[in-house]
Formats: sequence, C-alpha cells, structure tokens
Amino acid sequence: MKVALLSRAVFPLHGYGGLERHVGSLKRHLGRSGCEVKVFTAPPKRILSEPRDESYTFVSYRALPWPQSRGFVVLDRNTNYLIWSVRAARELLRSFEPDIVQADAGAGFGYAWLREPSSAPLILHPHGMEEFKTSPVKRAAYWPLRCAIRYASARAERVIAPDAAMVGEVQRHLGLDESAKKIVVVPNAIDLQEIDRPREPSGLDELGIDATHRVILSVGRLEENKGFVDLVNALANAIDEMPRQWRWVLVGTGPQRQRIANAVRARGLVNHTILAGSLSEEKLHALYERADLFVHPTHYEGSSMVTLEAMAHATPVIATRVGGIPDKVVDGVSGLLVNPGDVAALARAVTAALSEPEMLREWGVEGRQIVEAAFSWEKRAAEILAMYEEVLVSR
Repeated sequence: MKVALLSRAVFPLHGYGGLERHVGSLKRHLGRSGCEVKVFTAPPKRILSEPRDESYTFVSYRALPWPQSRGFVVLDRNTNYLIWSVRAARELLRSFEPDIVQADAGAGFGYAWLREPSSAPLILHPHGMEEFKTSPVKRAAYWPLRCAIRYASARAERVIAPDAAMVGEVQRHLGLDESAKKIVVVPNAIDLQEIDRPREPSGLDELGIDATHRVILSVGRLEENKGFVDLVNALANAIDEMPRQWRWVLVGTGPQRQRIANAVRARGLVNHTILAGSLSEEKLHALYERADLFVHPTHYEGSSMVTLEAMAHATPVIATRVGGIPDKVVDGVSGLLVNPGDVAALARAVTAALSEPEMLREWGVEGRQIVEAAFSWEKRAAEILAMYEEVLVSR
C-alpha cells in the first residue's frame, strides 16, 4: 500500500512535540508493515544529523514574512500554514500516486481543496484541536484555521479521534454528524521496542542532577496552554513540604520560555529548576528513566504523547483531567489526576506522591502495563492498516 502523510512537522526533524512524535512513529511502523510511505513536510530548521531520507519531501513553508513566535503564531497558522498545505498538496498530486492520504489538522486543507473525485481517500487526524479550545479571543482569531480544518474534515473519508474521551469533542468542534459514522477512534501509541532498546549510559550530571536529587520531569512545547507556570506556582507553594534535595526538569522549547523563567525567578525556584531546552533522544530517555515523577499540568490536550512516554518508562504521572489523558492515567492506580488550573490541588498531588516512594513504584508498574495492553505501536499499526483497507474497499 502506498501512503502519503501530510504534516507540517515530524520527529526527529522538527522537535519533540506529541504531533511530531506521532507522525514519526506512524511513518516508521507503516514502513515496517510493508507500506511505501512518503512524508510531505516543512524543511527542518536545523542541520540534519542523519542522511536526507528519500521518503521525505520538503515543501517550502514560509510565504509571508512574519515570525512564528512573539505573538505572531496565530497569524502564521492562519496564513503560512494553510498556504503551505496547498503547496504540499500540489507537490503530492504532482509527484506521488498514493492509495491513502493521511493529514494532520490544517495540513489536510490543501488536499481536501485540490483533490479530484478519483484522488486517494483522505484520513484527517485533528490531534488536540487547540485552536478550538483556547481563550475566546484567541479562538476567534483562529477562525480561518478552524474553518479550514472543518472544511478538510467534511471532505475526508474518515476523521480520527485520538482517544475515546475525545469523540464528542471531534463531533462538536468539527461539526460532524454522529450518524455519518465518519469518526474512528485511533489512540496514539508508543514504540515499546524503541523505549526498551539498549542504550549507552547517558550522564545527566551536566544538567545539574546527581544521585541525591528527587527528580520531577515535564516535557512539552512551552506554550501557555501547557500550564507550566501553574506547576511553578504549585512547587513554590509546596516548597516547605518538598524533599530536601529535588529538581524540576522542563524539556522543550517555545514562546513561553521567558515567561516560565521569570516565574521561576519570582517564586524563588532558580536553584531547583532546570530549563533544559531541546535534548538528544538518548538524554530524554535517560531523564524518563531517572525521574521519580512526571507532571503534565496542561489546560487542554489531545492524546498526550508525553504522558504515554512517561508511562512506557514506568514513570508515575500526575496530569490534568483533560483531553485523552483520563483514557491513560487511571487516578490512584497509575498516577493522579487534578483539574486544569487548580494550583492548590497540583501542589497537594506532587507532595503526596513524593512522600510515598513505594506507591510511586506501584504506579509506574501499572502505567507500563496499561501501555503494553492498549497503547503499543505493534497493536496500533495493524488497526490503522485495517482502517485504510476498509476505506479503500468501501469506496
């Protein structure tokens, strides 16, 4: 089967985000299953450390000059992103004849617009749908992008809900009729073979972590909606009840880095906080293994790949009760759930968890078992291929 993937970003070319990691794993596992996979994506911003794989087609992203940060993100996604989707679709239709096209959210707009009745079916994966869940002002500003995603979903043969908990959100935000049976639940997954692959020891001492520290880990794009400032405030409020030696390590980049750094300084947590930025894959895996606790304080979310990655490493999780997270983190069994934005509850959860090392170990074991049973890529790739086959047969 020939599969085209349309995504603005993909791991390892563009960073550690959940969308990027999902697309990278999807490409790899479809390839392992015998598919011919072509990924149409934006050029990477950094020099590649690996050869340029012929399965990638880089499509120029920037059409208009404004930056992708410092308050211009909404403008960029309403313009450059949608223009890029049209460019990518044209390149796909010119250079490749797939059996199936799978696209991420707005990346599917161009193909939905340009495709002919005889073109390959479109599978749309809207992921977290942040542009539908943000503040009223920002949601209004995202009107062009939201319209584009709705247009693509209307013209798609299938629309993926990344967790059972998100089916209602997909229907509501994308205006899909439940009776159309267009929505299919395909949870994100984790490559357990990659997680368990033997690795050279990766020292973390250069980050300022030693054997005496209790380590709290967070990973994600540094956006306002990820709630990292909430966690700063929670840790500051609970500092008198925290272990004597502890570090909070935040891995990721994004427009909120300076705001987070300012909050850390204002709340007196400079000596306890490590803003690690981007790390190598080896160091990221080492951090997951080393961490006593993974905390994901997001205000809204899709499936949450980073939560799955922590669970796959048997790292206990505290997260917010949003998106697809409750489909993974079982409250009191594999971690704790709190309401988004509840700083007091987050502080109580962190201190309670760190005070019970044996409970943390039990949560970690349970989390790993949940991933093995329901969220492995070996299981998911077969389900995705079965969906593709069903779509092709039903045309």
